[in-house]
Amino acid sequence: MRNVDRFEAHLDDYKVITVYLSRQHYQGRSESFYLRDRLGTLTKLPIHGFELTDGASTKYVLGAPDTIVVGDTYEVIEEHALATTLQFALITKSQRFDTEFYYEGEDLGVHPVNNHTDFALWAPTANRVMVEVFVDDVKEVREMRRTEKGVFRHRFNRNLHGCGYLYHVLVNGKWNQTTDPVARSCFANNRMSAVIDYTKIDIPKGTSPLPKLESMCDAVLYELSVRDYSMMSEGNIPNQGKFLAFTHKGTKTNAGYSTGIDYIQSLGVTHVQIMPMFDFATVDELNVQAFYNWGYDPTQYNVPEGSYTTDPDQPILRVKEAKLMIQSFHDHGIRVNMDVVYNHVYDMDASPFEKVVPYYYFRRSSSGALSNGSFCNNDLDSNRLMVRKFILDSCKCWMEYYDVDGFRFDLMGVLDVDTMNAVVEQSRKLKPDAMIYGEGWNMPTLLDENLKANMGNQAAMPQIAHFNDFFREHVKGRTNPNEITVRGYCAGDTSYLPAMYSAMIGNVLNENRVKLFEQPFQSVNYVECHDNSTSWDKLKECCREDQREVRIRKHKLMIATILVSQGIPFLHSGQEFCRTKSGHHNSYRSTDPVNQIDWLRRERYDEVVRYTRDMIQLRKEINAFRLGSTDEIARHVMFSSLDEKVLVYQLHHLKDSPYVTIWVYINPTPQVYYQSFPEYVDLLANEAGRVRDYAVQSVAINPFTMVIVAAK
Repeated sequence: MRNVDRFEAHLDDYKVITVYLSRQHYQGRSESFYLRDRLGTLTKLPIHGFELTDGASTKYVLGAPDTIVVGDTYEVIEEHALATTLQFALITKSQRFDTEFYYEGEDLGVHPVNNHTDFALWAPTANRVMVEVFVDDVKEVREMRRTEKGVFRHRFNRNLHGCGYLYHVLVNGKWNQTTDPVARSCFANNRMSAVIDYTKIDIPKGTSPLPKLESMCDAVLYELSVRDYSMMSEGNIPNQGKFLAFTHKGTKTNAGYSTGIDYIQSLGVTHVQIMPMFDFATVDELNVQAFYNWGYDPTQYNVPEGSYTTDPDQPILRVKEAKLMIQSFHDHGIRVNMDVVYNHVYDMDASPFEKVVPYYYFRRSSSGALSNGSFCNNDLDSNRLMVRKFILDSCKCWMEYYDVDGFRFDLMGVLDVDTMNAVVEQSRKLKPDAMIYGEGWNMPTLLDENLKANMGNQAAMPQIAHFNDFFREHVKGRTNPNEITVRGYCAGDTSYLPAMYSAMIGNVLNENRVKLFEQPFQSVNYVECHDNSTSWDKLKECCREDQREVRIRKHKLMIATILVSQGIPFLHSGQEFCRTKSGHHNSYRSTDPVNQIDWLRRERYDEVVRYTRDMIQLRKEINAFRLGSTDEIARHVMFSSLDEKVLVYQLHHLKDSPYVTIWVYINPTPQVYYQSFPEYVDLLANEAGRVRDYAVQSVAINPFTMVIVAAK
């Protein structure tokens, strides 16, 4: 039910008004209804039907005249003279509304240029809009004028860079005070939006070009949280929990082990994936230590998060410091992918989307019920043209003004295929090697199945990658906390051997395989991310009998399997030194001690760090581990086994490679296996990591290890 008052009227289409009349008012009965315009003219409305609702109201469906103008004010009056404002409601969901009010201009938002500042707000259902600007602590309120496509505009004859502002929108009979839905910065805790002139925020560009990225399969992704990465004091990283933490070079533990951005560079990863760094709701920016949250609760999509800045009440500073962080990664030869959450907002009713254009931005059923595919009580309606435009403009903002290199889409399956393909097209025009990928789970959002941007529709999104949960579940084991004791292949369940044949080629072939994707660059291969238990904690639960050294071997085996598989490898920060969250399955709002990177473990498990570094380097050196197409995989990859337990992954007839054939042996058993060769082969890697200049005619494949050999 949408109604909250005793009498409500909603314009739900161009000729349909839906009325709810409380049964406490004349038993909810009215024989006649009238429309009254702002001049007082009455028009009788035909009654097309009525029904008793599950609530305490009677629902009437009325005809609406063609003369209704979107944005004007109207009242509906029932026969006992009770009047209510006509709300522009589900009419905003009609194709006609989208067509009539779609605005393709590039000037929405606030644009300070030289000595003036232009404000433009898309608010087609609003009757009036006022902009309230704070200049030198003096408040000025100006009326905005309505222009084409429902865009309200006003020009201040002054460059307002750094000044605060709010909008007051008269819509559906009430004034809503709101921040700007497309704001580029704000004051602490989103108190008000801030005008930003990017030309006045000068960040020197790096002089060294980023390493070339020929294919998405050449990427090695490394996920991190701004806050988690630098909070632990033993990391000796200045500006703990801030954007600026990533601008400091040469940081080390007291024992001399690298930390901070130098450590990331030393691993050899190509991209960092930064968990939400836009403005989110559930951390008090003025009292950062009082609350913790990962940030998957958006408030302002185009604004850097204030809790990550050194002064959240300085809107220019938060922009500058976010830009400095990204530039620092680029200076270290590392690209930045941004984790974006365009599927829902933290609080729909408080959102500027709902305050400026009610009913438009959030997906609803034909009856007006909110879609909840995100399980956050609202879903952004991405197949509405202006919502799609907002997402595209937002991505463009981060790429153009912050130099972000790509995007990871949270709950991408809530969004639609056309929007995601448009993001790819736009991003690749800005940066040809931009990466676009996300969580392609099939979410229960109110959208036709063939329109959802999920794995089931991957063929319709040929340039978008998806997190491969088939890989995760079969390499590591079940992720659900109720199934935490269920092992995967690398944890010791050799019955998963046939499934591994599919997982290790990114699920791109269907002959005796499980096919999920058309091409390997659509598969993001991982066993651990910010969600769920860490793989170290998982192994502790599903392999309780293991001694610590055995668990280390299994952990290394999972990391190595990620890095030799076809597709895009993905690592979670700290995974390479056996990150633990003390068994927490979902730590999205747990404390810093649970979530922070433990730099003492980086010392303790340096063996695993060095092994991970070696395997990343091996992947970079040997292009056979990152074949760019399904055809190449079909031609060059074969599988067999030893004793139907040890996986033999063979790359053969290789071209443009120093080796003709490569054999990868994965042994998840407690037994030693031996393999001999008719000629000498190069031993490339074993449980110790990368091996160089060492020829052998036989190898021992030790328990819970990987061995890689190659023939020239």
